[in-house]
Amino acid sequence: MVRQLSQRKTITIPSEVLKKTGSNPGDFFEISSDGQKIILIPKLIEDKFDEKEWEKLKELAKGKGSVYNEAKDALTHLKGLKNEV
Repeated sequence: MVRQLSQRKTITIPSEVLKKTGSNPGDFFEISSDGQKIILIPKLIEDKFDEKEWEKLKELAKGKGSVYNEAKDALTHLKGLKNEV
């Protein structure tokens, strides 16, 4: 299979190739080169938040939030949130 590099420096990977690796839109790949070949390795990216942290973020997103006149007050508030998790 031959594909042309676009002006935006992208190459479309044929669906047959993606099916063989079980890859889907949105998946991540590690990209490297040995000087002659471009190597794509499928990678699984795990969430950096656990379930408890996600719940806290969802609750925070529901709130109206706070307005601070000084940065130090905002930092104090953020440190307090970090300690709650």
